[in-house]
Amino acid sequence: MNGIQVHAIEGSMIVAPKGTDRLLAIRKEAHGQAMVLVIAPVCDGELELSDLLAAAKDHDERLWGMMESRTNAWNSLVETLIPVTYRPEVQDEIKQGFGAVEDILRAIWLVGDISPGSGRYVDAIVGGWAAALLREAFRSHGHSCRILNIREVLDNPAIEIGGQETILLTGELVQSEAAPRDRDAEFSAALVGSMLKASSITFWNLNHLVTTADIDDVPSAAVIDCLTYAEATELSFFGSPVIHPQHMVPAMAKRIPLNLRSFAHPNHIGTTIDDEKGMDSNRPVKGFSVIREIALINVEGAGMIGVPGIAQRLFAAMHESDISVVLISQASSEYSICFAVPSEQAALACAIARSTFNPEIGAHRIHSIDVEMGCAILAAVGERMPGVPGIAGTFFGALGKAHVNVRAIAQGSSERNISAVIKEEDARKALRALHAGFFLSNQALSVGLFGPGNIGGTLLDQVAAEMHRLNGEFGVDIRIRAIANSSKMLLDEQGIDVTRWRELFAEQAVKLDVKAMVKHVSASYFPHAVLIDCTTSATLPTHYVGWIERGIHIVTPNKKAGTAPYPAYRKLMDTGRQFGKHFLYETTVGAGLPVIGTLKDLIQTGDRVRSVEGIVSGTLAYLFANYDGTVPFSTLVRGAKDMGYTEPDPRDDLSGMDVARKTVILAREMGYQVEVSDIAVTSLVPEALQDVPLAEFMEKMELMDDHILKLYRDAEAAGKRLRYVGRVAKDGSCNVELAAYPVSHPFAQSKGTDNVVAFTTDRYHVQPLVIQGPGAGPEVTAGGVFADLLRLSSFLGARL
Repeated sequence: MNGIQVHAIEGSMIVAPKGTDRLLAIRKEAHGQAMVLVIAPVCDGELELSDLLAAAKDHDERLWGMMESRTNAWNSLVETLIPVTYRPEVQDEIKQGFGAVEDILRAIWLVGDISPGSGRYVDAIVGGWAAALLREAFRSHGHSCRILNIREVLDNPAIEIGGQETILLTGELVQSEAAPRDRDAEFSAALVGSMLKASSITFWNLNHLVTTADIDDVPSAAVIDCLTYAEATELSFFGSPVIHPQHMVPAMAKRIPLNLRSFAHPNHIGTTIDDEKGMDSNRPVKGFSVIREIALINVEGAGMIGVPGIAQRLFAAMHESDISVVLISQASSEYSICFAVPSEQAALACAIARSTFNPEIGAHRIHSIDVEMGCAILAAVGERMPGVPGIAGTFFGALGKAHVNVRAIAQGSSERNISAVIKEEDARKALRALHAGFFLSNQALSVGLFGPGNIGGTLLDQVAAEMHRLNGEFGVDIRIRAIANSSKMLLDEQGIDVTRWRELFAEQAVKLDVKAMVKHVSASYFPHAVLIDCTTSATLPTHYVGWIERGIHIVTPNKKAGTAPYPAYRKLMDTGRQFGKHFLYETTVGAGLPVIGTLKDLIQTGDRVRSVEGIVSGTLAYLFANYDGTVPFSTLVRGAKDMGYTEPDPRDDLSGMDVARKTVILAREMGYQVEVSDIAVTSLVPEALQDVPLAEFMEKMELMDDHILKLYRDAEAAGKRLRYVGRVAKDGSCNVELAAYPVSHPFAQSKGTDNVVAFTTDRYHVQPLVIQGPGAGPEVTAGGVFADLLRLSSFLGARL
């Protein structure tokens, strides 16, 4: 092949803003090779002239004003795009061209008709002006460039083209059937490239790249790097907006690589159609496409079984009536034949079928000929599908999971296409389900988060920092597709840019609709759905069972579900097992510490837990680790509140109920049917202050001081330290209290907000198993939730 690159461009690309700059960059990409650009007509309202022909035919008096406006527009364009010294030749060509156009318009005005040749001639003139603009742009940057009529090349394939020359081809381009005017350059470029034995042919369009599915239907669709010619033909048949099947034929015949690129994305290499590169791809399925507005006609009857010529009669009749049959399916029993036609031909096709088989219908050998409107044909295309087990299983499994009913199925013996007829209303849902089934990682998680506050917001920041590494190293694809606070929500089809989630939430969040958010997150075309509840809400946990029944996994630091009345708790746990979905709640006790996980491991490996005891409130741990009697306890509480260590109402911590709830969670993990109300709790809040307004409580906290000081001095005298703990005994009894421990005890040695939990078991009966570490703070709690999310990924198959 010659070192010549052939490009098909639309005239509108030349006159577009920065159009010539982009074409100069494309010329630079050729790296010294000769380049031939075939230029299609300019289809731009202010610059094209086809409407002038219609105005002349209709004797529209505005014609000459329109003519003057177009003349000014073209002259203005020259002044905008071309340096002064390069303008005269172009301006002269435009002046001469408008003179020729005026002659044609006057002729049309006189005869009142537009000949087909007139339109093509005017298009060629306008294409010539666009070429002249580009020629001078190239020349002004030092490129050798000339314009030729396309016939000069098509009629003389041996034409000489210099090694680094740029040739612009205009004139009346070769038209293909059923292609719009602005794409005539593609077929012409393919013919030229074939005759010149070009090294490559490139089709440029204004907007589209070839993607694994239509972006409007599947926002996560990706650009296809390479296709074989057979794959491209299949996709073009199913309506890909980038590929016209006839335009590929000349290049296909000579096996010339064909590139499909977008002028809107000039830095993207686009798609290469080449049999060798296309077969190198390791993806058995390259893409999906859909034909809408289809009708399915079904012919049924026992009298067809074993009768030769039934199909021949049916489809011969369709052919004679110019009806396009786009899919055929027949059961091996021969009891029925169904075929698909465009909706606008359905009534005629059905009538012809009934007429053709009128004798059989009368004799009851054919029972019915019915039509089903509102259908679509969905296709999966891939050259490497043949011989790969499981492709059809994945295809129909994805549709089944998305609750899409399949009306008919067809697959050619080449196996490079699987087609299914479905209801048109299901087409988008079906495409997304298939795309996810074949192109998303099996560990892709559709994630929704409730509560982007301290913990939830920190979690989002942690995910943003690690998500690309996790995807690259382990294939864990975390898509945060929804974020909601108590009043608003932010949804995104592909996944929110978590590096900018605060900005996006502030600008784009809409009124919260929990049902809509859950439906969005649980979209059937994602392999897995996860809801993370980082709130303290008592309402959201009441929905957990329903969410699990919808196939959603739950991750939460919210203790409400784990401490709900026991029947509700049991229902939640049993539903998770029944539906094979995970409820992960490690951070409900000990923040980021592996307390619950350790307890589960002990029990599941057969160890018998004798007791669990622990400091499980980071707030109370801080208060008693820092209390030494020299500063009133109330002063220490006020300081802790100012530092954000306590709840807004410190009584939520001092009452001991937070510790009680965590103790219940541990007890239930051990198999005990414990309620929060069953636990004996020693509150640090004086009875007189338990129900007063917060402001009054803050003023009168000193009422606690004497009692706490006495307990401290008694413990100190005995060589002990005060610690607020929760306990689960061997018999399942639980209590929460302020207790004194020897200074050698792990609890007495705790510092800061450390949580410390001791497990006494048959294996660890001499020395308890102790877990210790920070038990409060958004970073460690969010880290624990993040760890639960990754643990879920591991359960689902990620190799972490």
